[in-house]
Amino acid sequence: MVQPEIFLVAIEMGIVLHLFPLAVNAFAIQCLSTVTGGGQSVFAKKENANAALLVASQKTLPVMVAVVEQLGGAFGESGLRVLPCVASRLIQKDAASNGLKVA
Repeated sequence: MVQPEIFLVAIEMGIVLHLFPLAVNAFAIQCLSTVTGGGQSVFAKKENANAALLVASQKTLPVMVAVVEQLGGAFGESGLRVLPCVASRLIQKDAASNGLKVA
């Protein structure tokens, strides 16, 4: 049984985990657009800005670290368990950028 206070805090943390990177990255993209030419910048196009915002705001690493940390060292040191996860993520991105299908 989960206490309602803890459940609400978990929901609030989940919301912050999603909104904070979006807000920071939206601000960063606006700054990049201004610095790199204003209306002529590649970030001035809405589709480019949206794509950059979504890709920059992915939360796979924080979620992965939270899951590995909850294992409580059952499979070894948490820091060492994160390394294969990061490596597999990089391999997936590399394969996807080369046009290969990734499951």
